[in-house]
Amino acid sequence: MPRILDGRLSAGQLAALRLAANGLTAEQIAHRLGTTATGIHLRLNQAARSVGALSRAHLVAVAMAQGLLTPADIEPPHARHSAPQPPPGPRVRPAPERPPRARTSPRTAPATTTPKETAT
Repeated sequence: MPRILDGRLSAGQLAALRLAANGLTAEQIAHRLGTTATGIHLRLNQAARSVGALSRAHLVAVAMAQGLLTPADIEPPHARHSAPQPPPGPRVRPAPERPPRARTSPRTAPATTTPKETAT
């Protein structure tokens, strides 16, 4: 585990981190917090430096390990949708409608008889 440098996050950094831990993009986080995507990138980069994280995913992991984030801060993926979606069923294509065929007698090959030539 990396060495914890400061370990303290500002309220804005923690708010951005909670939303990032839930899978939101910087643009979505900025919209919710009323700031810009660039500002969110700066907050998350500063938070990562504060705890010695190397990436956004690492930042979430370190924050969880240090108690800065709890499992209650992270929504389960299905809670983000208004109603759970049933799993897709098998894809079944309806048979194309065709006009009925007239029945005919089976085809037979024409009789090919050739007289045998006899050599004398």
